[in-house]
Amino acid sequence: MVSVLRPDSDASNPRRWSLLAGGYAFACGAITAGLLSTLLSLFAEVVGLPPSFPVPLLAAPALLVGTAVWWLLVERRATYTYPAGIAFGALTALVTGLCWTAWFLVVWSVDLLAAGPTPLLVGLVFALTTAAGALIGPPIVFARRRYGAR
Repeated sequence: MVSVLRPDSDASNPRRWSLLAGGYAFACGAITAGLLSTLLSLFAEVVGLPPSFPVPLLAAPALLVGTAVWWLLVERRATYTYPAGIAFGALTALVTGLCWTAWFLVVWSVDLLAAGPTPLLVGLVFALTTAAGALIGPPIVFARRRYGAR
């Protein structure tokens, strides 16, 4: 039996890899949120998310952000390098954190974000999530280099 593949359905399709990278970023975010669920359930309550289902909701922006960042940094430029993967993970985590900070500002205000030790805490969270995000990039670059050669 002969299998007919469309030209855009092969393993090197940039759109497919961008979606895969976004799904991978979402999965990593959901696993991390699941591990930190006791702490993050408080954040979810503060920003008005349902307390019974916060883990996928907290990781949801990573799906869109990860897809866009992968496309911009890796696929569009065809740079399948580990530094590009590290940048993908770090920027995905950082922009996802910025999305949630913006939502926090919508729900509360700038006054609460600037009050007391909050800026220090937010900075620490951004630093830790960006560092953790940098760790998720190299495995997806490895997969892209190994299984998606052009």
